[in-house]
Amino acid sequence: MDDDRISSLPDEILCHILSFLPTQQAVHTSVLSKRWIHLWTSVPVLDFDNRFHPFGFENFIHATIQARNLQQPITSFRLKYYQLLHRRSEDVKADINAWVNTVIDCGIENLEIRKEWERQPLCNFISLSCRILSCKTVVVLNLGRVSIAASSSVELPSLKSLRLNRAELKEPQYLMELLYGCPMLEDLHIYMLHYDHFGSVCKERFKILPKLVWADIWVVGMEIMDGNDVNVLLKTISNVKFLSISQFQVNDAVPEFPHLRDLTLLLEFHSWHSVLLMLKSCPKLQSFEFDGIFKAMNFLPYPHFVPDCLTESLTKCHLRYHQGTKNGLQLAKYILQNSTYLQVLKIGHALHNPAEVLKVLALCPRKSASCELSFIR
Repeated sequence: MDDDRISSLPDEILCHILSFLPTQQAVHTSVLSKRWIHLWTSVPVLDFDNRFHPFGFENFIHATIQARNLQQPITSFRLKYYQLLHRRSEDVKADINAWVNTVIDCGIENLEIRKEWERQPLCNFISLSCRILSCKTVVVLNLGRVSIAASSSVELPSLKSLRLNRAELKEPQYLMELLYGCPMLEDLHIYMLHYDHFGSVCKERFKILPKLVWADIWVVGMEIMDGNDVNVLLKTISNVKFLSISQFQVNDAVPEFPHLRDLTLLLEFHSWHSVLLMLKSCPKLQSFEFDGIFKAMNFLPYPHFVPDCLTESLTKCHLRYHQGTKNGLQLAKYILQNSTYLQVLKIGHALHNPAEVLKVLALCPRKSASCELSFIR
């Protein structure tokens, strides 16, 4: 049977099928038949990756964009770019910003710019066009190893998902201005921000992100920020239901997270008492994971309070890197003894005296009769 049933499908369906292919492969379909020659120019998704196309990559992108009818929308633009030794940074910057400006004019909704490096220092960034910070249509923004000139003029009214991976900002206040310009933000992921210098956060401009549900914040300079500045950032994201966070100073002024259901604390904490201060701010917490270690020299006496989440809502707890230290044991015993509805307590591999850890916790009284103690090796 020689019928080409795929080619008989409407243009809209064929373009939708092509949108799942990298743009280079979509362009190659033009050789199939006359029916396919121009179809790729109407695909609303552009996906470029120069890992396997190192030479002539920029010319290919320019030619692809110029071949399109720019009256047609570009809803998604993805660029995974490996810096090449034969290109000057200024030339790369000019190219990328020209492409970004074009897709912004075409109603972009999903924009991803990820700069990768081969044998290059991590401190190099590509400066993005400031127009990206006032794009009214973008819904998903994913940026990696780029420099962002955030300011008080940030206006991203449609943005729901923001991912910053090793991005560079001038100072912590620029991060706050960026967040304040995203009133519809639901999903926030930040990994290893770089700052030109550290300055104070302006507390007078404070806002809470009302729609935020997910936040994953990993190393954003909070470990060396003033404790009050950290609290401003935490209060800004305090509406979340799911939070994963690392390296920040905990004090008695930690804001309340009234809707938080799932919390992951990462890396080193000064004491298990600091962990309890964070739990105290999460009255409706259901699942808690501690993925880090304690500083043994900062041992504190038994606390005089019990967080509400332990007595009212916590059902799952995972102490991933339990080292068998006095601090670690005390935290595990405290959770067992005070968690009314706890169903399972998972203990990660004990680096010191695992048999002793097992013995101590197995004999520890449990407030929840249905709680199961699980050891993960």
